[in-house]
Amino acid sequence: MKILGVSGSPRKDGNSDVAARTILETLRDLGETEFIRIADYDIGHCVGCGRCWELQKCAIEHDDLQQLLNKWGEADLLIVSVPVYWLSPPGVMKDFIDRTVSVGTHPVPPFKDKKVALVTIAAENGFELLNELLSRWLRRFGAQIIGDIKVYAWEKNDLAHDSSQIAKLKEFASETIAKMN
Repeated sequence: MKILGVSGSPRKDGNSDVAARTILETLRDLGETEFIRIADYDIGHCVGCGRCWELQKCAIEHDDLQQLLNKWGEADLLIVSVPVYWLSPPGVMKDFIDRTVSVGTHPVPPFKDKKVALVTIAAENGFELLNELLSRWLRRFGAQIIGDIKVYAWEKNDLAHDSSQIAKLKEFASETIAKMN
């Protein structure tokens, strides 16, 4: 089994990275794990040209969209960890979401039968809206959401130093293992 941990945060080594890595560490006995950050890929903004509907691929070339989609496509389980930025995902994650419209034109949904565990991170609120957006997007493209968790953190090192939230993530990972069997 291939497990891909994805951080949708622009902040390197921030709470979203810590959350995804913590879960991957707990899941490592299930198979091959890999951690990636959306912000490490060059993903341009969707320009709304609509050409993807006729091309059945994004008209924007020369960026890393296809490479990132390939990684998602190779995984059996996706751990998607995203912070709440003003009740929505950060721009780097939103750009990726917007650009996936281009693969939504394919006869077979791009995330068909992919199992996904969602991690949303915020200081106090916005979880519901972000989780709804991520869930609808992933389900629209064929994914199966097998679990979600809310994690409380604000500053860059908050999560790494909060043993109760780390324990919560490890328990969530254990529940995810049970759902995969």
